[in-house]
Amino acid sequence: MFRNYLTIAFRSILHQKAYNLLNLAGLAIGITCGLIMALHVQEELSYEKDFPGYDNIYRVHVKEWAKSSPVLAEEIEKFMPEIEAIGRFAYAGTPIVGYQKNNAAESTGYYADAEVLKVFGLKLLQGKSDQLLTVPNTIVLTQRMAQRYFGKKDPVGEVLNFDNSTEYTVVGVMEDLPKNSHLKFDFLVSMPTFYKQLPPDLLTNRGWMVMYTYAKFASASQKTKAQEKMPAFIGHHYADWDNKEQMIAEGALAFQPVTDIHLKSNLEQEMGANSSIAYIYILVAVQILVLVIACVNFMNLFTTQTIKRLKEVGMRKILGANKSQLVLQFLTEAFILALSSVVLAIVLYQFALPVYNSITSKNLTWDVLFTADNILLLISIMLFVWLFSGLYPALFISGIEPVSSLKATKTPRSFPVVIRKSLVVFQFAVSLFLITGTIFISQQMHLLRNKEMGFDKNQVVYIKLYGDLYKSMVEKPQTFKSEFLRNPNVLTVATTSNYIGDDLSVEGITPQGTNGQEFPSVRVMRTDGNYLKTLSIPVIAGRDFSTDFNDSASVIINEQAVKDLRLENPIGTVLQGLVGNRTAKVIGVAKDFHFTSLHNTIEPLIIEYRPEFTGSLVVKMQAGKTKETLAYLRKATQTIAPGSLFVYNFLDEKLNELYKTEDSLSTILQIFSVLAIIIACLGLFGLAAHSIETRTKEIGIRKVLGATVTCIVALFSKDFIKLIGIGFIIAIPLTLYAIQQWLQNFAYQIDIQWWVFALSGLLVLVIALLTISFQSIKAALANPIKSLRNE
Repeated sequence: MFRNYLTIAFRSILHQKAYNLLNLAGLAIGITCGLIMALHVQEELSYEKDFPGYDNIYRVHVKEWAKSSPVLAEEIEKFMPEIEAIGRFAYAGTPIVGYQKNNAAESTGYYADAEVLKVFGLKLLQGKSDQLLTVPNTIVLTQRMAQRYFGKKDPVGEVLNFDNSTEYTVVGVMEDLPKNSHLKFDFLVSMPTFYKQLPPDLLTNRGWMVMYTYAKFASASQKTKAQEKMPAFIGHHYADWDNKEQMIAEGALAFQPVTDIHLKSNLEQEMGANSSIAYIYILVAVQILVLVIACVNFMNLFTTQTIKRLKEVGMRKILGANKSQLVLQFLTEAFILALSSVVLAIVLYQFALPVYNSITSKNLTWDVLFTADNILLLISIMLFVWLFSGLYPALFISGIEPVSSLKATKTPRSFPVVIRKSLVVFQFAVSLFLITGTIFISQQMHLLRNKEMGFDKNQVVYIKLYGDLYKSMVEKPQTFKSEFLRNPNVLTVATTSNYIGDDLSVEGITPQGTNGQEFPSVRVMRTDGNYLKTLSIPVIAGRDFSTDFNDSASVIINEQAVKDLRLENPIGTVLQGLVGNRTAKVIGVAKDFHFTSLHNTIEPLIIEYRPEFTGSLVVKMQAGKTKETLAYLRKATQTIAPGSLFVYNFLDEKLNELYKTEDSLSTILQIFSVLAIIIACLGLFGLAAHSIETRTKEIGIRKVLGATVTCIVALFSKDFIKLIGIGFIIAIPLTLYAIQQWLQNFAYQIDIQWWVFALSGLLVLVIALLTISFQSIKAALANPIKSLRNE
């Protein structure tokens, strides 16, 4: 019996090759999109889940800070015996690391307690666990970094040089970190190394947020017990603070699940840029919509094909076939088409994956599709497509009475035309939603890239200062800069502690003589005297830093700082609370500029004159001379500090990285919008062909009576134009709501303009009309005599 079903199914499919090819193409494209999106979301949701006991690992954070004070870990461990292990990280930067003056390269690392290995279950590959991260100037490498510098040689006991200034002895090698983790480092330096570099009073300061503190519990119940003690611990930890009660009421300290960090955390001073769960929701929604469009397309075309087999259905019923047998027959055909689409989708997936990886900077691979979980996912998608797309047509056609089906030569009156039209409306509503949303997102990204930032970002390059290069800058700054300025293509040279776009230091700086008054924290950047001039940032009051004055205790503040510090006459005001309990005089007010991403409004900024605190050279170059100027800068660094690694970044490229996630989202939506239109038009093409096929004699009669090609095209277009219009009306409020929600992520937003909706509707209408016109013009040009001969 089943063999007969398969035989009839294959005959039917081959008999309708054109329609089934459209079906296969649309469905395969939809399944491919669904596969890629599902694997992308799966990877995003897998962050931190490779660590043993990941569901019992928590980060302890303070209010809006991802970091906490150095003393927090020790105190909370004593107060809460429920904590199984607790460890800390402190950022060690990205130094230039070399081995015996060879293989120098940038590497990123942290100072760390020995306990972090236990918290995260990091496996030690070489070395002794009882000697790790406990002795000053010792280091543990990841397996990848060990191979980079030592190859197959045992690195334990070897010495690495950092920034040509500090040496660390390798005491261990640990396994590489999982790719899907917010922890990104090449090495860990012992925490005692960090402690010996700083004064004791700073290390006991409960307000100094410098440590990333992680706690691990044996079970969820232990964490619950510890959480119940948190208010009491906050009172204990901040016992000497005047606002202790406020800290308790606000829940100043909290346990954050490590699995929430990548998608649900946007705290101050995160380890790196995190993603957002909102983008996962968007991608899931797009994935489902495109897949459903493909299924709707399949349903419409499959139903259209089955209508042509009404006489076959009637004859089979008269000969004794029951409804369940007919349903099974049509479901078999739908299953073969769905299975073929999945096979084709797997082939398309292989070709689409490299493109998708380049857009999203992901590392999805071909073989990941064939893990047990993903094979189950693939089967689930196929079953969803099969049942969603094939069940309704099978039930409908098998339910028609034999007499009606034998009499019918066209679509029977009982056919639910409203449902078919509704599906077409749905397809185009989704297509319009995606296209309109994509245009608005592209406009927002254009705003982010082109908004006036308050400084000149073009032709500005940052060069890393370290070792002898840094020493030369500090000891002989004028000689140092003169070496670079000899080239006429180098316009100005400055130094700075931070890139624009970095998370700047947040400090409690206040005007002198205002003790007891509360002020918001401010951002702080350390520079030399040429920084503002190099970036063309105007000073609108007072003066810029100058060699004509002793500016060793001077600062320049921005306009927002004047407002937030409530300074009526800022010039000459003395500020207190800078690093090292320093005070400094305000000598100028700089015009507000965007020193961070446009996700945020401009914050108060203090620019302190501290050349010795800087780590990057900022060079403004002549336009059109980039290649030769970089070659000169490379040569100049070798002249000043032979053997130094020339590490540089362009400011405009660095700023573009701030919107990498949004850029990827915009590109993905553009691609998926195009695919949605293609799938919808494939279905429209098939439906138009069927409509024309069933009205062949009508077309012939109209032509004989004098109807023109234009009239016939208009006849077949008007119904579809109505459906697209309804889809347009539905899409407008949905798009408006969605884009307004997304724009809440940005402090600076585009205006939502009506013409974008009109443009999207016109675009979809033109594409749809071209699709319909191809079929209708072909029918209109056909010989009417031939059509009148056929029933």
